[in-house]
Amino acid sequence: MEIIPLIKLKKRKILDYPKSFLKDISNEIDEDEKVYILDFDGIDKDKPNFCTVQRMASSYDIWFDFSPKNLGDVVDAVMAGAQAITLRKTQWPDIKISDIKDITENEIYTNIEFDYMLKNGFIDMKNKQLDGLVNFYSRKEIESSFQNSDYFKTICKINTIFTYESNIKNLSFWKGFGVKGILVDFDKYKEFKNGL
Repeated sequence: MEIIPLIKLKKRKILDYPKSFLKDISNEIDEDEKVYILDFDGIDKDKPNFCTVQRMASSYDIWFDFSPKNLGDVVDAVMAGAQAITLRKTQWPDIKISDIKDITENEIYTNIEFDYMLKNGFIDMKNKQLDGLVNFYSRKEIESSFQNSDYFKTICKINTIFTYESNIKNLSFWKGFGVKGILVDFDKYKEFKNGL
């Protein structure tokens, strides 16, 4: 199982870390490792932090989650150095993955959104053009609903899934679903990496 450090950006700053973070990161993460950037400025305000991606892309394999709204946003992310991008169907409901794949060979993921899928039907459980799905639902949220649990189990069988987790005790839960990797807050990265 892959363990991928996750960095959160908001108001043009890296959350929960000192200003020297970009200098200090090299002590924790080897060059060319994958780093997941969750950009709340891009998701909430349509103002992605392309400069931070560009700075980090010179040393790391950046997976950028900023909620692109159109092909131009995808092009901007690729030009900034993102190697993988997470899409959000609620933000870009008429996504055509084939159009994205026509302009880039980078990995393209979409996040799991149960409410959206319930409202619009559980269609496209497996989109062969996507490289996989990203889950930000907690273990508790998945277990709280039979429908969510059953759906999650089904999509895990036919897709590559990465999930966010903050509690190392839940690793075996996710392993049971066969997830490929865990996105973990940067400050817990070593704990998770050593816990495998």
